[in-house]
Amino acid sequence: MATIYLAGGLFNAGERLHNLYLARHLKVLGYEVVLPQLEAVKFFTNGRFDVAGIVESCKQACTNPSNVFVGNSDGADADSGTCVEYGIAIASTGKAVVYRTDFRTAEDRELGVNAMLKAKGTVFVYHPCFFTDLSQVGDYYIDLAQKIHEAICSLAQ
Repeated sequence: MATIYLAGGLFNAGERLHNLYLARHLKVLGYEVVLPQLEAVKFFTNGRFDVAGIVESCKQACTNPSNVFVGNSDGADADSGTCVEYGIAIASTGKAVVYRTDFRTAEDRELGVNAMLKAKGTVFVYHPCFFTDLSQVGDYYIDLAQKIHEAICSLAQ
């Protein structure tokens, strides 16, 4: 299985928890997952953050042709770091998966997803999140991981 570079917001509890749940279910499907929120820990030394180091690490992960970029486009506007990483991945490898769980969108027109996130070589996955109870979370992430897996498989064809 491929290695996934899982890009998305990682600065608040909700985003970090989402990334962890999704990474867990992608690993069950056999993927190795590079999770930037875990990679960033390597760049903290003596209470300081090595910004240049993390930028270079993310760039290398996005340009690696054996990795598949998988990016979250949730929110009123996609995370800016994710967008930069997407651009690097598309320019370098010609392939990416962009997914959206935010139900404020329309697949048939640019509503909620910037058209720039649909460049040639991109597979878009839309899996809106409507769960309202913790008992529904596991099944939701199983389904989302499966859709991402199918998108990755379609890139290989």
